[in-house]
Amino acid sequence: MILKLNINDRAAIAIKEGRKKVEIRADKRNEKHNYEALKRGDIIEFCSDELGIFYVEVEEVIHYKNLEELFILEGTKYTTSSTDDKEQAIINVNKLDGYEQAIKKNGVYAIHIKYLYSKNTIWEELYEKARNAIYDRKISNMIDAGGVGAAILTDNHHIYIGVCIDTACSLGMCAERNAIANMITNGDKVITKLVCVDSRGEFVFPCGACREFLMQLDKRSKDIEILLDDTTYEIATMKELVPNWWGEDRFNNQ
Repeated sequence: MILKLNINDRAAIAIKEGRKKVEIRADKRNEKHNYEALKRGDIIEFCSDELGIFYVEVEEVIHYKNLEELFILEGTKYTTSSTDDKEQAIINVNKLDGYEQAIKKNGVYAIHIKYLYSKNTIWEELYEKARNAIYDRKISNMIDAGGVGAAILTDNHHIYIGVCIDTACSLGMCAERNAIANMITNGDKVITKLVCVDSRGEFVFPCGACREFLMQLDKRSKDIEILLDDTTYEIATMKELVPNWWGEDRFNNQ
């Protein structure tokens, strides 16, 4: 389920920066937002003037009878971006259009959320996650890891990261395939964007094995976008990297 909501810039920025992790919503009915139906793993697509479109994942939805109960149990640290005072927070929420009447009638929802990414800055965020995953680590006398990092975005709006694992034989794994394994483990399979960087912060193309693996994932894999430059935002698609892929007919016959 994907729920689309508008949000003010102050709250949007607080969510992106991790200062706001609970969104307070009143079901005014006429807006046709059924917050009761939200469940863990659902996606909310927020739209604000400054951030544009950004995505969060629902972790929990709790219904309260009133704002007093909500702020007593949830506190103000992650529920409001404007004040740490409970009484002032109640006043601020009740000032929102139609909220005071709606809360008296229907109660109020505390939607626990986890920031995923902003549509306007997705390449920067993928690059940062891939780069932050990099640090050389010695697993054993025969295995090293962490020299290359990769981050992938799926069509379900999730980001997965991986690092390369280098072994003394052919059992190692590139960062891209490590991220893909993470993705598959968590139930996703359709990649839309990919960033891979080395320890110097330079962009890395998927090797032949990774290209083959990526192409076999899904018939839409040919449209995966790969970032080549973080200043010009030049991209390449998997179709450009593997122009005459041998397995396309197998997907066409499905």
